[in-house]
Amino acid sequence: MLTLASGLIAGQFHHQLGVAPILGAILCAACFLRPRELFLVGLGGILVRDLLTGLSSFTLVRLIGIGLVVAAIVALKVRPTFRSLLTGLIVSSPIFQLSLAVGDWATGTCSVLPKTQQGLLTAIVTALPYFQRSFVGDTLFAALFLGAYTAAAYAALGRPARAS
Repeated sequence: MLTLASGLIAGQFHHQLGVAPILGAILCAACFLRPRELFLVGLGGILVRDLLTGLSSFTLVRLIGIGLVVAAIVALKVRPTFRSLLTGLIVSSPIFQLSLAVGDWATGTCSVLPKTQQGLLTAIVTALPYFQRSFVGDTLFAALFLGAYTAAAYAALGRPARAS
């Protein structure tokens, strides 16, 4: 469900916003799923999104970026605690944005920059505004998915959720 939800939501956003629900879905999933299933959520979410918006050479860049994010989250052993989720968010969000910036530089999908160190640095620096927006979006989507999961768990148990 997280895979489908994140892919469908991401398909509605334009690239210029720099927000996507996939990292929030992966962080939520990391609290409850095994690493193999976590890779399915991440990679599946990217594939659903790109099937909705159109496959391109950048699809491979996104898949590599999400693979690196999931590997980092698995290595961190993210659990459903505030500290663990915050650490996962602080580590995974820059990994994803950096991999997208490097992938854009390598493929020339969004901007055509020289294949030099200066071109790579320019790609990374121009991605900073996206990183800022995506970090806020990642935080909000992680909270949204965890809240929805918690509400669903309480509903399944037949108990009302208590306010903290």
